[in-house]
Amino acid sequence: MMTGLVRKATLLSVCGLLGASVAMAGVPSAGNSVIGTGINLVGTAGGVADVKGQKLIVVKDAGGTPVQNSTVTINFSASTASDIRLCSVQPFSGVGVSCSNKEVVALTDASGTATFRVVGFAVNAGGAVSPNPPAAGYGAGGATVKADGVLLGTLTVGAYDQNGTAGCSSVDLALVANDKFAFAWSGGGLPSLRGRSDFDSNNQITSVDLALAATAKFALGSTASCASACP
Repeated sequence: MMTGLVRKATLLSVCGLLGASVAMAGVPSAGNSVIGTGINLVGTAGGVADVKGQKLIVVKDAGGTPVQNSTVTINFSASTASDIRLCSVQPFSGVGVSCSNKEVVALTDASGTATFRVVGFAVNAGGAVSPNPPAAGYGAGGATVKADGVLLGTLTVGAYDQNGTAGCSSVDLALVANDKFAFAWSGGGLPSLRGRSDFDSNNQITSVDLALAATAKFALGSTASCASACP
């Protein structure tokens, strides 16, 4: 009798686990999905969003299976409240924008991958580095990523176009350099981090970031800023 009860309990336990597993299939998992650490906003050339801003987000469920047709949103509300601006028209195919929500959206393909190229810019006023550097804007983690409403994590938001004028130009390189020197002058403390210029999203602004900005400028993929930005 006891053996039968044990077998029944074991069977119910196994069925319960299988049921939970089935229930979680297709539900995005933050632990298994891959979002990286940052996203860089770009300009356009000939109406085409710069490939330098291409961002891949891979959505998987608890079992590690790719989730197809998952709705992935990147919300920029935190950073747009300070110094980041999204363009009201997003030219990259498959990427939509909601100015009211301050977010962009795309669907995952059969491999669970959502591909973004987000057009936008920073509001970098430049100014003296010391002794009183200008407002730093937003730091790390200025964008929130969700898949089907499930929080996957945050991204630092860089912007190759630092002033919303003429795409990525020599002026923008100078503004990135200003952020770099301000970061160095402050001793590299996180409160001074200006996410808009942290293109490798490692919580530092160094010569590497300046080189990445220069590469974006000379690649000529971001020669134009958007005609209108989300309010």
